[in-house]
Amino acid sequence: ARQALVMKNRGFKTFLINMGQISSNDQLLIKDSFNNIIQNVLFFPALKKILNAISPNFYHVQCWMWKYSLGKFVINNKKKSKVICDFYDVTGMYAKKKDLKNLFNEEVVDQDFECEEFIFKNADGIIGRYKKRIFLDYSKRYDRKHNILEFQQYPLSTENYLTKNNQSNSRIRMVYCGTLIPPNDPNHPKELFPPAGMSEAFNILLSKDYELNIYLPINGSKDFNKWVFDLKDKFPNSLFIYDTLPINKLISEISIYDYGINLQTINKKDTKVSNFCFDGGMGTKTFTYLEAGLPIIVNSETKYSDELIKKNKIGISLSSKELNKIDNYINRIDYSELKRNVKKFKEKNCLFIKGKKLVSFYSSL
Repeated sequence: ARQALVMKNRGFKTFLINMGQISSNDQLLIKDSFNNIIQNVLFFPALKKILNAISPNFYHVQCWMWKYSLGKFVINNKKKSKVICDFYDVTGMYAKKKDLKNLFNEEVVDQDFECEEFIFKNADGIIGRYKKRIFLDYSKRYDRKHNILEFQQYPLSTENYLTKNNQSNSRIRMVYCGTLIPPNDPNHPKELFPPAGMSEAFNILLSKDYELNIYLPINGSKDFNKWVFDLKDKFPNSLFIYDTLPINKLISEISIYDYGINLQTINKKDTKVSNFCFDGGMGTKTFTYLEAGLPIIVNSETKYSDELIKKNKIGISLSSKELNKIDNYINRIDYSELKRNVKKFKEKNCLFIKGKKLVSFYSSL
């Protein structure tokens, strides 16, 4: 939606075709980004009728993991239009095929890899959230070397939210927003889902009397997130749980906290997640926290986040083994300097500055 907003503000007419129903939260998020919206298309034959009736300059296809068939379908029905495929996770960058097949349906895995190869070889442009050098390295397996853009969830607003004055004698307040993966869940083994180690990280933080505020994700059921409520029973005075919010309201609300976190215990020796992911992946929550004006705390095992933090001095990066020593990091940091640096980062990396890259990318195609 943010990319569409950039293009719309640059004079493009933008339209959304959605295969399913748009949630009320998403409707608030996208309402200013599109000239018109079609939803509940549901079936590929219905989509084909729509594609046959229109001739846009560009199709921008959101390619979600396990659903790459949509990208392939649009490419096969594009006529003279250019197709840009936008990836969040790239299946082959996430883990090896054989490791994914130990957990997921073999036919689904095979189809995703087949569609991924087709997209890399046939899309006019590809957008991803991975570090571009890492993405290009992976793309070599498909002999793709051009028309690839890294584009993150850059801050929409450079507004400076009011935050509490961080005093040395006050409890430090942390916030987590995003998907919650339970520990010891057979459908989410830690070797394929590193965030399954977040419960251990949260326990460490709470046992040190840090306040932790969790905003539940849209995509999690109460049963799936039960472990978080069990954790609250253990730490009733320092763990607080809130319902999800539309992104604009979420950013405003979480701005009152001291740090945004993306922490888990990670065992690199046992993980099946690839180095492409650890070295080049970037969570969107990182930019959500920064847009809210928050310094961030992440695992140094996630090397691109580690690089972002150290290069811009906008937070704390520490390894899983160092989590028990987090007090040492927090106590010696100049928090006021972190806040100033976050403000500078937002000003230099806001959506409408970075959006120039997006417009140039489209124009180059």
